[in-house]
Amino acid sequence: MSRTLFILLLFSTTAAAQNTTRLAVTLSSAKKDSLTNITLQLYRLPDTTLVSSQVYKTGGNSFSVTSFSKYIIRVSSVGFEATEKTVSVTDKPVAISIPVKRMTTSMQGVTVVSRKPVIKQEDDKSIIDAAVLANSSTNAYEVLEKTPGTIVDQDGNVYLNSMTPATVYINGREMKLSSEDLASLLKSLPAASVSKIEILRNPSAKYDASSSGGIVNIVLKKGVKLGSNGSVNLAYFQGVYSTQTAGFNLNRSAGKVNSYLNYQFTKRTNYEELNSNRYISSDSSLLSQNAYTTYPSLGNYIGAGTDIAFTKKFNITYDIRLNSNNNKSHALNGSNIIKLPMQTPTGNNESGIDNKNNSLYLGNELSSKYKIDSLGSEWTVDLEYNYYHNNNSQNYTNFYYLPSKPTVFGDGVSKGRKNIFVAETELVYKMPKILTVEAGVKLTVSNSRNSAAYFYESGGSGRQVDAYQTNTFRYRETISATYLQVAKTFWGFTLKPGLRLETTDISGRQVIPRDTSLSIKRTDLFPYVYLRHNLFKLFKTQLVGNAIFRKSIRRPYYEILNPYPKYVDQYLFDMGNPRLQPQFTTNYELNVTFDDFPVLAFGINNTKNIFSNVTYQDDVTRIAYRTYDNLGKSKEYYARILGGVPPGGNYFFYIGAQYNHISYNGIYQNQPLNYKRGSWLFFMFQEFKATKTLTFNMQGFLRTRAIQNFYELDNFGGLFLSVNKSILKRKANIIVSINDALRTNQVSFQLNQGNVSASGSRVNDTRRIGITLRYNFGLSKPKENKEFGAPVDNN
Repeated sequence: MSRTLFILLLFSTTAAAQNTTRLAVTLSSAKKDSLTNITLQLYRLPDTTLVSSQVYKTGGNSFSVTSFSKYIIRVSSVGFEATEKTVSVTDKPVAISIPVKRMTTSMQGVTVVSRKPVIKQEDDKSIIDAAVLANSSTNAYEVLEKTPGTIVDQDGNVYLNSMTPATVYINGREMKLSSEDLASLLKSLPAASVSKIEILRNPSAKYDASSSGGIVNIVLKKGVKLGSNGSVNLAYFQGVYSTQTAGFNLNRSAGKVNSYLNYQFTKRTNYEELNSNRYISSDSSLLSQNAYTTYPSLGNYIGAGTDIAFTKKFNITYDIRLNSNNNKSHALNGSNIIKLPMQTPTGNNESGIDNKNNSLYLGNELSSKYKIDSLGSEWTVDLEYNYYHNNNSQNYTNFYYLPSKPTVFGDGVSKGRKNIFVAETELVYKMPKILTVEAGVKLTVSNSRNSAAYFYESGGSGRQVDAYQTNTFRYRETISATYLQVAKTFWGFTLKPGLRLETTDISGRQVIPRDTSLSIKRTDLFPYVYLRHNLFKLFKTQLVGNAIFRKSIRRPYYEILNPYPKYVDQYLFDMGNPRLQPQFTTNYELNVTFDDFPVLAFGINNTKNIFSNVTYQDDVTRIAYRTYDNLGKSKEYYARILGGVPPGGNYFFYIGAQYNHISYNGIYQNQPLNYKRGSWLFFMFQEFKATKTLTFNMQGFLRTRAIQNFYELDNFGGLFLSVNKSILKRKANIIVSINDALRTNQVSFQLNQGNVSASGSRVNDTRRIGITLRYNFGLSKPKENKEFGAPVDNN
C-alpha cells in the first residue's frame, strides 16, 4: 500500500510543457532611504540554484521564472539588513514588494535583527530557532527536551517519529557516545550556545545511513561577524536542589579573520527517586525497591574557533570544543522481599552506592570551502578528531537484615577511552536550469578501550578480586562511505534521488575475564528518493507536497556490545551483548508544508532485526540483567499535524499532534512477543509580546500511554513558562522561568516481558524556578567589509 501511495503521488499530475512567466520585484523603505546599490539574487528551490543576480533599479526589477516553481529572493547591501522572501509561482505573472531596513549600530556594536519563526521547513528538514527555548533552559540538554516534536526519555535517548532513537549530531557530526555520556555532554553545554536545532526525520543520501530514527542536529553558535562584541550571562535555578551557571562569549571580526571564544561554568544537583515492584514467579514473591539518588556535578565548557577568508572563494575554519565534568552520585536503595499472597516478609536489605566520575571531551575540526562559481557550486573538505575519556570509581555496601548475613563491601574503578577520526570531502555542482549534483566520500575510524577492576569483601574474608565485574574490552569501528545524489526540477516537480554505499568493519575483543571476540563486516546500499510538487493555494499561500523514500541502518555501538556487567544495585546489572547484529529500516513519508511551515505528515517505518533494550531475570538469585537483543520486526504508522498563527504580530502560537501506531512481532525467551499499541504526542508554543521590551512565552507537551523499549508508560507531560524583559536600551535581558510548572513530567511504567513482571515510577527534579541575566556589549564599532559584503551571522 505504501509503495502504491508513493507511485500515485509521483504520477498524479499530468506532464505539461515547462512554460515561463515574469516575477516583478520592488523594494520599499519606511524611512525613504536611498535604494541604490542593493543586490537582488533569485534562487530556485529546493536546490537553491542561483538563477539570476541583479542590481536594484528605480521602479523595480523583473525576472524570468518557470511556472509552478518556488524561489527565494535575497536582498543584500552594505548598510542594510539582509532579508529574503519565498515566492511561489503559478502560470501567471507575480509581483511582490519587499521592505528593507537600514542596519542600526551603536558604539556597543548592538544590531537589531528581524524575528525568525520558531519552526520552519527547509527541503527535507525542520529548523527550530533555539533562542526562545534557551530562555527557560540551563543547558543544551534541556533545550533539546523542549524542542517541539521530540521526545527525550529519562535515559537520554531522543525519539522523533519511531520507536528507534534518533542519532544526535553536534554541528553536523555524530558524537558516537552512549546516551548516558551524550546526555552528560549536553548538560555541560550552555543553553545560550545553541543557535538552532535541525530535525531530519528522513535524512538524504548525504547523511550517514546509521540514522533509522532520524537525525537531531544541534547547531552551536560560532560568533557574529559584527566587529568586536560579546555577552555575559548568569543564571540561578531552584528546584528541590539548585543549579548555578555563568559564562561569556567574545566575537571578533577583523577584515578577513573572524574568531570567537565561549566559556561556561555550571554547578548543578539533581535527584532521582525510583520505586519498583518486581514479581518473582518461581517462589511467588514480590521484590519491592525504593532508591533515592542525588547527582551533584561541576562542569566547564570552552568553545573557540577562527575563520580565515584567504580569497572571495576560499576559506579555512578551525573549531575546538572542550568539556570537563566532575560528577558524583549518592544512592540509597532499600529492598524488601514479600511472600505472596500472605504478605509475609522474607527479606530486607539495604545498599549504599557512591560514584565519582571524571570525564573529558575534546573535539577538533578543520574545514575548508572553495566556492567554484556564483551559482552556489562548492567543494568542501573536513578533518575531525574527537577524544573522550571517562574514569569512574565506585564504592558500595550491602547490608542484609532479613535473613541476617555478613555485610558485603565492594569497590571498583572503570576507565574508558575513545578516539574518533573523521575525514570527509563533498562536492556540490549546480548547472543552471539543468540539475544540481552532490557527491561525497567519508571515512570514520573509532577506537575504544574499556577496563574495569572490581573487588569485594564479606565476613572478614579479606579483599578479593570480583571476577564477574573485572573486565577489559577493546573495540574498533571503521565506516567508509560514498554517495551521489542529484536534484532536478521539471514539469512542476522537483526530484532528488540519491544512493549511498557504506562498508561496515566492526571488531571487538574481550581480553578479561576470558578471550571473546566479535566481528561485523558488510557492505550495503541505501537508496533515497525525494519528490516535491506544489499542490494548491490556501489563503493565497501555496501548499507544497513532499514524498520521501529511504532505507537506513542502525548499528550496535561500542557501549551495548561490551559484555562488561555494570553494577546498579544488588539486584540489577547493566551489560552489553557482543552478539548483536544491525537492524534495517525502510521509511515512506508524505508531508505538506504551508509557507515553509510543516503542517501535515503521514509515514510508515518497516524495521527488521530490531535490537531492543530487554531485561532477563534469574528467579533463583532475583537478579535482573538489562541488556540488548535482536528480537523481531515492527511496522509503525505515524501521522503528524501542526497549525497556528504565524510570527510577525504581537501574538504567535502553534500547536501540533503526532499519532504513532506500532505492530511488533518477535521472539523472547523462546516465546512469541507480539503487541499492537497506539499513542499520542501533543505539543504547543505561545508567545505574546506585551510591549517592545516585554515578552511572555508558554510551551508544553503531553504524551499519552505509549510503549518504549517494551515499557508501558502512563501519561506524562510538562508546562514551561518564561518572561523576558529587555533593559538598558535592550543591551541586557532579565528572564524569569518556571520549568515543569505542574510537576507532571514524571513517568510511571509497567513491564511484562517473559518471566519479568514489574511496575514502578521515576521522579526527577524537573520543577524549577529560575532567573537568568544576560548583557550584550561591544568593544568596537563594526566595520563594513566592502570586499565580502555586509556583516552576517555565521549561523
